[in-house]
Amino acid sequence: MTELNELSERMDSNEEIIDNLIKKTTELEKQVVKMPEVNIPDYSATLNTIIKELADIKRDNKSDQLSLLNAINRKLDRLPKSATSEFRFLFFPETNQGQYYKIVFGRLIPWGLCLVAITYLYSLGGKAIDAYGQHKQSQQSAHYQRAWIYLKQIAKRRTLSAMDTAYSKTETK
Repeated sequence: MTELNELSERMDSNEEIIDNLIKKTTELEKQVVKMPEVNIPDYSATLNTIIKELADIKRDNKSDQLSLLNAINRKLDRLPKSATSEFRFLFFPETNQGQYYKIVFGRLIPWGLCLVAITYLYSLGGKAIDAYGQHKQSQQSAHYQRAWIYLKQIAKRRTLSAMDTAYSKTETK
C-alpha cells in the first residue's frame, strides 16, 4: 500500500512539473508572437547590376587581367561614397569616461607626482652633498688656521722664520 501511495505522489509531482512546463511554453510562444519581424533589405537587384557590369567588363577586356582590374577600379571610383572620413583630436573620450578618469587620476597623476618628487629629491640631495663638502673644507681650513696661530704664539725665532718662508712659498700669486 505504501508503494502505491509513493507512486501516486510521484505521479502528482510529475503532473505539476508538466503543468509548469506547459505554462512556460505558452508564455514563450506568446512572446515570440509579439516580437516584430526584422526586415532584411533585399540587395539582389544591386548584386545583379554588379554582376552585369562585371560581365560587360569581361566582354570588353578579355585580353588583359590588369586592364580588367583597372576598369573595375574606375567603376568603383565612379560610385558614390557613403562613408566620410573624419579626423578629430579629443582631449576627453566620448565613451568610457569612467575608465579614462580611473586611469588618469588613479595611475598617471600619482606616478607623475612621484616622478617629480623623486627628481626634486635627487637635485636636493646633490646640493646637500655639495654643501656638506664645502662645510668640511671650511672646517679643515679653520682648523689649519687655528693650528698656525697656535704655532706662531708658542714658537721660537727659528721656527717663526721657517713658518714665514713656508708661508711665502705656498702663497698664491
